[in-house]
Order: sequence, then C-alpha cells, then structure tokens
Amino acid sequence: MRYGFIGLGNLGAFLAGSLLREGFELTVNDLHKEVAKDLIARGAHWAETPAEVARTCDAVITCLPSPAAVDAVVEGRNGILEGAHDGLVWIDMSTSDRHDVGRLVKLAEAKGVVMLEAPVTGGVHRAAAGQITVLVGGDAALFEAHRPAFEAMGGKVLHMGPLGSASVIKVITNMLAFIHLVACGE
Repeated sequence: MRYGFIGLGNLGAFLAGSLLREGFELTVNDLHKEVAKDLIARGAHWAETPAEVARTCDAVITCLPSPAAVDAVVEGRNGILEGAHDGLVWIDMSTSDRHDVGRLVKLAEAKGVVMLEAPVTGGVHRAAAGQITVLVGGDAALFEAHRPAFEAMGGKVLHMGPLGSASVIKVITNMLAFIHLVACGE
C-alpha cells in the first residue's frame, strides 16, 4: 500500500518519518518543499500538489494546522479531491470538530473517496518517538486495514467508533489538558 502524507509541520514530519522508519512507501507534500528534505533523503517521494499525491497513492494522510488548511488542501485548486480516484482512502489526522468531519465526508464520498479521521494526542515529543496516541473514527474494517500504518505512528491506537467520534474525544482531551494547565497556574 502506498501512502501519501500532506502537512509536514512539527507533528506531521514526525508521523511521516515513523511511516518511513517502519518501511512504508511514502509520497509527501507540503507548502514548503524544504521541510521534506530529510524525508526525501530517507526514501520518500515528493509530489508537487495534493492532487498529485491523491493520483499516485492508495491512501492520503493529512495532518494540517487548521480547518481552513484542511479545506484548502482537500477542496482547493490542485487539492486532494481534484486528483482523487475511486477507492482512495483519506485519513485526516488534523484536529477538527465532528461537524467539519461530517461535511468533508460528504464531499469525499461524492468523489468515491472513503475517509477515516485520526486525530492524535500526546505531544510532539511522543510523535518523534512513534509513541503518540492515535484516536481513529470510521468504518471498523477500514480501520483494521490501515492499523499497521497507525501502529507505525503511534504507541496507542484506539478505534473510537464511527466518523466524528474521534474528533469529539480529541476536543475533550484538549479541554482536559487546558483545565489542568489552568489548575496548575492557580
């Protein structure tokens, strides 16, 4: 299975690196090619656009900083949906809310794309070690088909239920972290 990875920021670069370390064939894309140099040197292929990633891969993983960035990469010019082929799997590891996930699922399904959501928790330091927690929402059989990739990136991989459920749990974990931070400040 050939994976694509879009979004090589603080978190995404480590997650993509974990896939390479575990022997996955990987194509990468980011707004800034220079952030992919290390991954390319380690065997990743470079794609000029998200559409090219979608055309050349079986599954595309996105790890982006905001819902607006997800929209641009998925729906925008040269976006994933422009290059999508029937049966493409899209795994979104960005932090979204369940309403965004629901809207994006409809767009993806209209192009023959199936989706999993897989937000993460645990911090960049755990991502660097391949030990981050991955919260997956979506079809159970599809989750199992991609479990090896999730396990390459994370120390704990949990199937939360249907699409939207992982986003809810991720927002709850963020809220709990914020509550603890405020409590420590007091």
